[in-house]
Amino acid sequence: MSSPPIWFITGCSSGFGTSLALLALRSGHKVIATSRNPSKTPGLVSEVESLGGVWHTLDVCAPEPELAKAVEKAINVWGRIDILVNAAGYALLGAFETIRSTRPNGHKLLRPPHPNPADPPLDAPPPLRHRRPNKQRHRPRSQALAVPVFRLQIRARGLLRSPVPRSQAPRDPRLLVEPGWFGTNFSRALARPEAALPGEYEGTVVKQVLDATVALGGVGARAPNDVEKGCRAVFDVVMGRGLGEGVEETIRLPLGKDCVARIRVKIEEHRHMLDVTEKLWSSTDVD
Repeated sequence: MSSPPIWFITGCSSGFGTSLALLALRSGHKVIATSRNPSKTPGLVSEVESLGGVWHTLDVCAPEPELAKAVEKAINVWGRIDILVNAAGYALLGAFETIRSTRPNGHKLLRPPHPNPADPPLDAPPPLRHRRPNKQRHRPRSQALAVPVFRLQIRARGLLRSPVPRSQAPRDPRLLVEPGWFGTNFSRALARPEAALPGEYEGTVVKQVLDATVALGGVGARAPNDVEKGCRAVFDVVMGRGLGEGVEETIRLPLGKDCVARIRVKIEEHRHMLDVTEKLWSSTDVD
């Protein structure tokens, strides 16, 4: 790409959004940073603008027509958007059946195309939907959401290389970043359902995890992972350089040893499931 990449980043008032915007700007890229209330972070807005970026107001929970207008406004700044980073998010903490009352129309967050309830409703507004996969990404509904989940969604047009031959359908250029526990405000920004936790959950692992998650809020500074290093890893993968060289083709990027430890537990659970059910899943071949 002859000219610097142009980033459009949501949720820039803190955390990953802030750090990634500043990293891109200091790397000579162009950035359109956004947040719901820029007036709350005047110093940060000034810093972004002094580095050559611009700052727009954007609420990712706004109706889609408003999101489309916001994207068009962003495109008009430099004529295009190369990398869309959806770093805005919040934590829904509670049993599945109680989350519906968390916010107006909150039940819509539990449906496709958003793969889990923590994903804010901004994936790729119409002006950026040049390609959509035929299948939707969706996390099957579970009985309870015991831990806040944050996914950094990135669409990098023309930068993330496709792992399939050119003769085949091109991959949707998304990168889902799944961080462990980083020292951001996310653990303190918990949205609790108005409905009380059903009594059936008392004494269960779900209740224990919910209580532990609430207790961890406010101690983000003691998190085991560094936000700046996490953003550097994301940046390197998107740009195909540094530690990210050679791994640009991945669709998911776990960050942090704690995150990978949980993934490995899940892998072992699935391996055990396959082992104990082998006589069943291997018995269905057509005669």
